[in-house]
Amino acid sequence: MKLLFKILIGGLVLLTMAFAQEPKHAVVAQEPAAPSAASTTQMIATGSPQRPAPVVAPKALPPLNPSLGEIARKARAAHDAAPKAQVILADDAPPKE
Repeated sequence: MKLLFKILIGGLVLLTMAFAQEPKHAVVAQEPAAPSAASTTQMIATGSPQRPAPVVAPKALPPLNPSLGEIARKARAAHDAAPKAQVILADDAPPKE
């Protein structure tokens, strides 16, 4: 069954290649077309000149009070002062009563 399926797929691939066609004429014209009488300058539909893009200047942020460095130092100090988990070593022996 597997062999039949493989032969069928191979035959299908070979059959599709047999029906492939080459183009009978060039896809792109070999000779350039005659130059048109129309001008090649760009025309704007409204007739008004295109305005330049506006220049966007970024606004400076106000200075932070307190500064970011001071905020980070306070956060680190609070983290260092926070209670930490204690390491408890427990043995596997059951408790004695």
